[in-house]
Amino acid sequence: MAVMYEISEQVRTWLAEGRDVTVAQVVETRGFAGSEPGAAAAWVAGEPAVGNLPAGIDASALSGPGAGLVEVTLSMDEAVAAGLACGGTASVLVQPAAGYPAELWTRLADREPVCVVTPLPGGPTAVYTPASIRDTYPMADPVPRLFGRGVTATAVVAGEPDLAAVALWPVPTQVVVGDGLIADALRDTAALLGWRCEVIGSVDEAVSAVGRLQRSDAVVVLSHDRAVDGPVLAAALNSRTGYVGALGSRRTQELRREWLTEHGVPADDQARIHGPAGLDIDAHTPAEIAVSIVAEILGSRAGSSGGALRERRAAIHSGGGVHSPPPRY
Repeated sequence: MAVMYEISEQVRTWLAEGRDVTVAQVVETRGFAGSEPGAAAAWVAGEPAVGNLPAGIDASALSGPGAGLVEVTLSMDEAVAAGLACGGTASVLVQPAAGYPAELWTRLADREPVCVVTPLPGGPTAVYTPASIRDTYPMADPVPRLFGRGVTATAVVAGEPDLAAVALWPVPTQVVVGDGLIADALRDTAALLGWRCEVIGSVDEAVSAVGRLQRSDAVVVLSHDRAVDGPVLAAALNSRTGYVGALGSRRTQELRREWLTEHGVPADDQARIHGPAGLDIDAHTPAEIAVSIVAEILGSRAGSSGGALRERRAAIHSGGGVHSPPPRY
């Protein structure tokens, strides 16, 4: 199911062209078995919509003066016709894309986590990051609690006024360069976390893939072939990729640094490489190595050293507590 990340580039393009763009965001469902959180769509007059709403909901039927929170109900017969197991009701927030703060579309294009809050029945929409939401809401409030789950989630929060809250978290992409049992184990571990994983052997495909990554993503280089690992690491260090890891001995790491230096990559950029990749858990098997690498990725994203929790002197959950949004990115 497409969420706002997938439609953001097209929305930005339409807005830059001066088009009137309408955005529909599902904020609550009752029934609709199998529907995923965060479904969204956008459209302009005379062109097909981008994105996807739950089966049975026609985006074109949401246009018009009834913008705001629109209740859409599907009967059992309509649900079966749409391929659903049961009917239900969806609360869909429909409003002009221009009604959202401009920073939203930039942050979504950069695949950053945001929490979008709109007063109901209408009012200015606000956009929060994991850091800024702590300055606005007490951590016991339902809005940061929703954001603090660390996954895309939506809700209508009762209050004065009611709020449509949409917590958007990008699904990380892990690009693994090289193949073999460790690559397979990294793919399996990424699947456990709900991440996307691309295992790539071709240097040209790998360089292209890492160039598209953002801070939420990771690159793990397994190849020891300098014609492959050199260009891929150089491309990764020139990208917005949040984590760059490379497997191999200290001698292999030194040879890679020599190659990067010879090809003009500054030492400060090279310092971003986690090499040898992984936390020190004395990993030996492919599965153990994959766990150590993915754990380091998680720690890197959170700004954590990855030490034992019992040695941590601060609160177990940093910031505002267990319901505080993870300090990633």
